[in-house]
Amino acid sequence: MVSAKYRWQEENLAPTPASQAIADEFGLANLVAELLVKKGYTTVEEVRRFLEPSSTSFYDPYLLYDMQKTVDRIQEAIVSGEHITIYGDYDADGLTSTAIMYETLTQLGADVDYYIPDRFKDGYGPNKDAYERLIANGTELIVTVDNGVSGHEAITLANEKGVDVLVTDHHELPQTLPDAYAVVHPRHPKGKYPFGDLSGAGVAFKVATALLDEIPQDLLDLATIGTVADLVSLTDENRALVKFGLTALKNTLRPGLLALYEVAGVDQRAITSETIGFSLGPRLNAIGRMQHAQSGVELLTTLDDELATDLAKEAQSLNIQRQNIVEEITKQALHKLEKEPKHLVNVVAGSDWHEGVLGIVASRLVEKTGRPTLVLDISDEGIAKGSGRSIEDFHLFNALDGHRELMTSFGGHHMACGLALEVSNLSQLQAILDEEAKAQELDLTKKPVLKVSAKLKASEVTLDLIASLDKLAPFGTDNEVPLFEIIDYQVVQAKALGKTNDHLRLDLSTGKTQLAALAFGVGDKLPELLAQPKSLKFVASVDKNEWRGNVSPQLLIKDLAQAVKPKPQVIIERSERLQKEQFLSPALYGFFNANLAQRFADHLPAGSKCVVFDQNLPQLTADEIVLVDLPQNLAQLEFVLSKLDCAKVRAILYTKAKSAPLPERTALTKVYKFIFQVGHLNLKTDLDQAATQVGLEKSQLVLALKMFFEAGFVTIKNGILVGVKNARPHRLEDTNSYRTHGQQIQVEELVSTSSDEELTDWLLQRLG
Repeated sequence: MVSAKYRWQEENLAPTPASQAIADEFGLANLVAELLVKKGYTTVEEVRRFLEPSSTSFYDPYLLYDMQKTVDRIQEAIVSGEHITIYGDYDADGLTSTAIMYETLTQLGADVDYYIPDRFKDGYGPNKDAYERLIANGTELIVTVDNGVSGHEAITLANEKGVDVLVTDHHELPQTLPDAYAVVHPRHPKGKYPFGDLSGAGVAFKVATALLDEIPQDLLDLATIGTVADLVSLTDENRALVKFGLTALKNTLRPGLLALYEVAGVDQRAITSETIGFSLGPRLNAIGRMQHAQSGVELLTTLDDELATDLAKEAQSLNIQRQNIVEEITKQALHKLEKEPKHLVNVVAGSDWHEGVLGIVASRLVEKTGRPTLVLDISDEGIAKGSGRSIEDFHLFNALDGHRELMTSFGGHHMACGLALEVSNLSQLQAILDEEAKAQELDLTKKPVLKVSAKLKASEVTLDLIASLDKLAPFGTDNEVPLFEIIDYQVVQAKALGKTNDHLRLDLSTGKTQLAALAFGVGDKLPELLAQPKSLKFVASVDKNEWRGNVSPQLLIKDLAQAVKPKPQVIIERSERLQKEQFLSPALYGFFNANLAQRFADHLPAGSKCVVFDQNLPQLTADEIVLVDLPQNLAQLEFVLSKLDCAKVRAILYTKAKSAPLPERTALTKVYKFIFQVGHLNLKTDLDQAATQVGLEKSQLVLALKMFFEAGFVTIKNGILVGVKNARPHRLEDTNSYRTHGQQIQVEELVSTSSDEELTDWLLQRLG
């Protein structure tokens, strides 16, 4: 059985006067207005600031601590002709930060270049040897972007050589800041900046704003890529930046970005934050993962179309290489973990593992194992270097921060880290992480929480709803795409998709329309899902599918499970007599016989419900359902069972008297001849004597006469039955009386001849 990867936690949306006012003011669907209220936007003005950011949504850059000092020092360097080096980073945030600062200083006439540290030689952040080389080559002022707050050694070296360092960063602050000339950081301990979640590119953008004395519209595209790619909070100032920046990306003329769109297959008119997260960001990151990332800044800043095309193609090629290497290392790492004892935290190391992709591999292993994971490459010098990724319930940075003596380098935050240590310390690292996991009370049996906005009927998934939800975009960290548990649908078809058949498509019927639902990367679960698609329940986001000019709603499945309900308890109480003791507990009492139901309806216990089972029966849900009497046929019983949803079924299955056997053909012939012998029968006075004469029970004789009447063998007028001479031939088995009586006997035989176990199994197989 396929189970959910997450614990679904519904947010319990509810209409309020505030949500109604918001819906009316902005023309939003009620559901969307309720989502806004749940996010904390409860007034029309708050919602307006969220939905319609403006230039006033950007804070004064001089609220950032040391901003004035930074601007003054840069202006001084420009005026005096000092050579400035921007010291960046090799990920998408670092590359865009570098490009922003480089273009700003170039515009101001600075003597400026940039340096992107080599991931494999220099590592992350200020590197002492790199600083020494830069200073030796003439650098007189260093401006860091997206790094610096942990660069104590390198910055001390620069100070000793008379070179000032301006740090602009957004990463976790160490207990002691480096002795830099200035430190611009949105969470500076002495600062009072209103929003602490800027990315590295966001901080660089604020410096650019201060230097240029205006919001640099032409840099919004770069700042947006860095902000989204670095997974910082898309609220407050970041939301405004990205909202405007997406428009800039749709209109950018940067040759590098246009070339990147081309190789990534991106429609410039339809760029969203998801485009950055899944298309642009990974390709920029691939440059620094696979080689020196200096060319990444060149791609973003060049005005040469031909060079831009070449660099974009290179980024695309590197990204494909990265994907293949990740796949291979992930397989090797999983194989190693399978052979080793299970730990609360995975620590896996191997030789010749490409250092640039170990963070991605760690993320894959977290997803597959549900455990925090560190993945390290062992060098020929005996140093294990790599990355860690965590889960919400385990603070990875805190777990390792108190053990820095074990490592030669370390940095990170709650969910991720980078580190290096001697191979001989790996076993000690494993022991420390296991102890820290216990101290943090890490419970691996708990599935991570998936917030579900609401239950949503499949029929409510419309283009109008999607348009209303889209007003909440851009989506990302702290403003996630709303997820819904989809209900009230039938799975019409399920099929595998993709080159390797590891994706699933469900075609759903809402009763009036059809709706597609897609689940990506379900892999080895696919056979089970295809075998029982109708048992699936799932959580999904709503989306648009555009194909050949047609636009239709579709669902993108985030998590799914097979909804296997526990079998109801079945209690067999076959009875030929109804007694008070059978009607003492509150329950839903169901009757096939309407007259019987009428007799008992007023005598049922408080909290009970009386239902007559008919062909218009709706779905019935109750803790306990009692089948009081027998139906006329098995089909009727099967239909009713399919409509029941309950924890307990009590089967009294009362019948007043057992039906007489169907008369045999010889007996029917005898009755037919008897009718012509006596000439006629008075149905009120002659039946008892006639039954005795033909050797049948009275009920059997009555049944035979009904069959004759339906077949046209007799007529009845004023209670007198007379045989029809020369009647047309007619099979008695085709008469309604014969069929109905036979079906009644079938039901009675099932109930009377089956053991309790057999009858229980029969009922369970047919329960809805």
